[in-house]
Amino acid sequence: MKEYDKYAEQEPAASQRPPEADPGSGANGEKRSVVSVRLRLYGNTDFYTFDIPELKLGDWVIVGAERGLDCGKVLSKETIDNIQLQEFQRVVRVCTPEDLEIMKKNHEDALAQVAFCQGAANALKLNMKVINAEYVYDRTKIIFYFAAPERVDFRQLVRDLARELRIRIELHQVGIRDEMRITGGIGSCGREACCVNWIHEFMPVNIRMAKLQQIQLHPAKLSGVCGRLKCCLAFEQRNYRDLEQQMPHRGQIVRTENGTGEVVDNCLLAKTVTLRMEDGSVVTVPSDDVTVVSRTKSRAKVRVQKRRRREDEDNMSDKEYEQDLLEKIAEIEEEDE
Repeated sequence: MKEYDKYAEQEPAASQRPPEADPGSGANGEKRSVVSVRLRLYGNTDFYTFDIPELKLGDWVIVGAERGLDCGKVLSKETIDNIQLQEFQRVVRVCTPEDLEIMKKNHEDALAQVAFCQGAANALKLNMKVINAEYVYDRTKIIFYFAAPERVDFRQLVRDLARELRIRIELHQVGIRDEMRITGGIGSCGREACCVNWIHEFMPVNIRMAKLQQIQLHPAKLSGVCGRLKCCLAFEQRNYRDLEQQMPHRGQIVRTENGTGEVVDNCLLAKTVTLRMEDGSVVTVPSDDVTVVSRTKSRAKVRVQKRRRREDEDNMSDKEYEQDLLEKIAEIEEEDE
């Protein structure tokens, strides 16, 4: 399996020297060098101190946990002011070949427990789907990830699992985006979903990004495999925003070498604007060849409406977004008819 292979790809670093504890640094405004580590394959991301010069991004490492040891992947190196970490939050060592074998064995054994956990949940008639499981490095705890349409009272399930497995049990309910990240899938672009491949923290995405990028407002165009807005809408948002600020907007009056006209449309990527000239003709010219003369009153009203709509869209929940999108699509279809 792909998750299994991720452990095998790790190359052990040259230095395996464990660090010294450094609980006092970072206080009183001091800067502290830390690494961001994602625990296991699907665990939380947190900061850890380190004292291994050869530590590289992408290395699998053994880190201190509250009740033992755990493993994770180094995502970034940072220097942060006034960061407060627990004494155990430190990189113990870079994974050795023996550590990698232990992690691979833990991964296989954890997957074997998924069916057992699902069976126990079915016996208790719990409406939940167990997606995956992970052992911590020292096997003092196993974490089950599950999806459910609503909150689940799994206290009895935890007791049953603990009685059988005789270790600490944790159950984490995940949302639809995290479910996609754990189960994996292929996006509409034909490549592995970004959340599976490289995204470590989900970015906020809203429908305003699709409007700015001039994408058709249709679920098939905007939704990813998970059914939510595509994460890739946020990747180039800043570039589109910069392009928008450099170009005339709809409703503005501009001057060209052939006369003045009103902007009726623009294409950000091609850097062109479509104008309705004074004689009624419609022409498309490069945005660099026009000069803004004035804004119309209608354009001012449109800006106010867009600003209010943008504030509403930023505060939308997923269900509200879906309902709003369906209403917009219905309006578009009515206009086409």
